[in-house]
Amino acid sequence: MIDFIRQYSWDLHQVLPPALAATVLVLVSVICGLIIGQEREAKAKPAGLRTVTLICVGSTIFTLGSMLIKGPTGDPGRIAAQIVTGIGFLGAGAIIRERGTIVGLTTGATIWATAAIGLLIGAGYAAGGLALTLVVLGTLQGAHSIEKLVQGRCRWVWFTVRYRADGGKTHLRVLKVLDEYRVPDTDWSVKREAEHEVLRIRCCIAHRTHRAFLFELGELTEVQDIDPAPVWNRLADDAGSRAES
Repeated sequence: MIDFIRQYSWDLHQVLPPALAATVLVLVSVICGLIIGQEREAKAKPAGLRTVTLICVGSTIFTLGSMLIKGPTGDPGRIAAQIVTGIGFLGAGAIIRERGTIVGLTTGATIWATAAIGLLIGAGYAAGGLALTLVVLGTLQGAHSIEKLVQGRCRWVWFTVRYRADGGKTHLRVLKVLDEYRVPDTDWSVKREAEHEVLRIRCCIAHRTHRAFLFELGELTEVQDIDPAPVWNRLADDAGSRAES
């Protein structure tokens, strides 16, 4: 059993027929991409399940193609080496400057690491690719847990935002802000009051990045006031405690 595991833990190109090895490596690449992609998808990141999976599979296919067309005296790393350059442009596209801060660095780094895993799998090391996938997944999830530990728990407060309806135009502007900050639909509701609309929204006031969307809402000229809603704050505290437990 140990010999079997050791044999298939290294270069599969040496132990499997070419067609079978390529098929197995591409399937492993898909699995690795799905594992990392689902973590990104769960956090509503721009590079989600499909993007990360395609990056991993694409890197594997490029590496396999490089090995197939190298010829008897060619360098199998010539095409595969360009993955590093090409993925840099893709990663840079995920990094943007938004509202005075840089966002997307983690997404760019994830793209870079996923491409490296795909290249390794394409070279024949499926077991190594799976192991490194778990390392990347553990880093993404572990770092998030450490951040929560360092920053402290969220303090949830309900706010009431009153604004002029303006024929529904303001509602669309408010939705745009909420979508940009990826505020869950379960954290807000809207009701109509004469010529105005009232938005009740749950917000963490303990962390600057979590409450940033309130400043965006406050800059809308149609918004008349933004006030904490004490009646709802006890419910928010209870909901926040259940979410973090």
